[in-house]
Amino acid sequence: MRFIRLFWFHLKIYATNQYFIWLTISSTVSIFLLQFVMAYSTHNLNDPSLWLRSGVFGLWSSATTSAGCIGFQRFQGTLPYITNTRIDSRVSLMALLLPASSFGLLAFPISYLLAIILGVNHANLSWSIVFLVLALWISASLMDFLIAAFFLLTTNAIVYEELVTIPLLLVSGLFSTAPILKPILAPFQWLVPISAPVHALLNQSANFNFLAFLTSCLLWIVVTWFVANRVILIAKRTGNVGLM
Repeated sequence: MRFIRLFWFHLKIYATNQYFIWLTISSTVSIFLLQFVMAYSTHNLNDPSLWLRSGVFGLWSSATTSAGCIGFQRFQGTLPYITNTRIDSRVSLMALLLPASSFGLLAFPISYLLAIILGVNHANLSWSIVFLVLALWISASLMDFLIAAFFLLTTNAIVYEELVTIPLLLVSGLFSTAPILKPILAPFQWLVPISAPVHALLNQSANFNFLAFLTSCLLWIVVTWFVANRVILIAKRTGNVGLM
């Protein structure tokens, strides 16, 4: 219950920041319109993955602001208090970072609404799609926690953020659905948690590689739990938690 209260508190603060709100909206709308223009010019508006790809991109764009959340709390001077509580510092950080990916879930309703308005095929909405979106949200949250934890060691998180998050997005297969690339990207489903949900969403495959998804998530959970603890201790020792 304490974690839920912390999460809800940070979610309300996150929602009041106009940057985070408009990033989710603008990233989803921009990638949707870009795909729409290309699909319209090639008479391919029946592609059901168009709105899903926009939703995935919007969710990931929002989730990657987790590093910015750390910088924002550091700027406000509250980060030292968040990492020095009666509960585990990793749990406190998780409550701080989870709103980033949670807010990104809005990307899918936005994308779906655009598909309805602009006449893009959206008939593939089903409970299996909802399940895959939830799996994507869980995996994105897990990945961003590990990535953002490293940014406790630097005040230049936003500068380095894209150097890490963009390659992960590329190997997930979001923009690489060509058949020739599938054998190359398939192994990443066992290493990158978002890869399996993205592959199943965009390829409309009933064969969601749940074992690969579970394996990659467990791998990141173990690594995150130990690495985050080490990073937090180093950040406290060097004073980077409160440094601006």
